[in-house]
Amino acid sequence: MKPDEIVVGVDAAWRRSGALDWGLHEARLRRRPLRAVHVVDESLRSDDFAPIRLDGQVVRPSPIPRNDRRLVDELEEYLAGADPALDLAADLMIGAPGHRLAERSASAGLTVVGRRGIGGFARLLIGSTSESAAVHGDGPVVVVPNGWQPAKHASAPIVVGVDDHDQNDAALEFAFEMAAVHHVPLWLVHAWEVPAPYTWNAPVANGMREQWEQAARQWLDTVAEQWHQKHPDVDLRHELRQSHPVVALLDAADATGTQLIVVGGRRHRLPGLMIGSVARGVLHHATVPIAVVHEHRATEPNPGQ
Repeated sequence: MKPDEIVVGVDAAWRRSGALDWGLHEARLRRRPLRAVHVVDESLRSDDFAPIRLDGQVVRPSPIPRNDRRLVDELEEYLAGADPALDLAADLMIGAPGHRLAERSASAGLTVVGRRGIGGFARLLIGSTSESAAVHGDGPVVVVPNGWQPAKHASAPIVVGVDDHDQNDAALEFAFEMAAVHHVPLWLVHAWEVPAPYTWNAPVANGMREQWEQAARQWLDTVAEQWHQKHPDVDLRHELRQSHPVVALLDAADATGTQLIVVGGRRHRLPGLMIGSVARGVLHHATVPIAVVHEHRATEPNPGQ
């Protein structure tokens, strides 16, 4: 796999999903190769051959279902007519879809999944495969709502959330890159709240509110200035909101009509805690594409060193 490759996870509902169109739009802008990856869910297959012993272990070989092969053929045909000048192809993998896409993201420049596939319940805002890929992926993983048409939002700004507790570099680098590639403004959004110990003490909180807001504004101004010096060609704007960070980002997205919300991803090293509550909250409630940007594992410091 090429390190600048765009990987798009697809299933039988790919024509209704906005993921492939979003990925193709990005591939055209960046002139990057794209792979549409369909993962055959091994847990749903019941047509296994009889077990055999291979290298001392018992394995159960399975054929690729005909419908899945046909799906890949359809994808190849669609991609062949999408842009002859680009390197576009379809791949087939076997395994747990979310897990395999997260694995594939480690060597991709960008991974894209649809918000919901053909499985699950209608009331779920995000499918399990998409959530797994976004939570456990490596590098930037973009989750695209079904039916999203990127061309209709081509001039809309990018919104990125920044906070003063975690590393923002990966998310900010990706957000600035997206804004530069799309030639659109970038909004840095920072939220502040009354510290928890003071939420039940209104007189003290009211007396400190101006001080807390000023400190938050100074921090945001400093971050904006530092990053604007790195990327002077990007039309950078920043906004401070007194709100829960999830609410602040969703409200900013509505106010700006954004085409993409960018949040930092990996916050924890424990399994099951791969993203913070803000990223997870936005992931579950956003109605526009959201990029969850993880630091690549290879670049993370080893806590044992």
